Amino acid sequence: MTVFHKQVEIRWADIDANQHLRHSAYADLCAHSRIEWLQAAGFGPDAFKRLGFGPVLFRESTEYRREIHLGERIDIRLNLAAASPDNGRWTFRHELYKPDGQLAAIHEVTGAWMDLAARKLIPPPAALQPLLAELSHSADFTLLPQPTYK
Repeated sequence: MTVFHKQVEIRWADIDANQHLRHSAYADLCAHSRIEWLQAAGFGPDAFKRLGFGPVLFRESTEYRREIHLGERIDIRLNLAAASPDNGRWTFRHELYKPDGQLAAIHEVTGAWMDLAARKLIPPPAALQPLLAELSHSADFTLLPQPTYK
């Protein structure tokens, strides 16, 4: 299993009045890293459209540990913190590290896969399973109950 890394530089538009990374920028940067992970494996917007499915989020949370400032290059590490046996439900954890290696924040999103035409939750397509299986699990990984799809 591998941890996906994405390095980002903090831009002027990411900063708030307190001169540090604004709260909503954490979610934006982490969403960008998830999309980069999916695109690197061939699951960009075209694949989602062609296969008629996409991710849907139920919950998003951020734990702030250290300030992040303008111009810093942050390493975002993505791993799986929880998943159902079929990977139909999941929690992705993003750990944001400062250039000196300090953990600056932990951002988690919990969600599932949705059939975009039927607007119902579905298991991930078989083509996505290897990518999900390859992503590293957090040390406290939790197995979620198997969903019932209707």
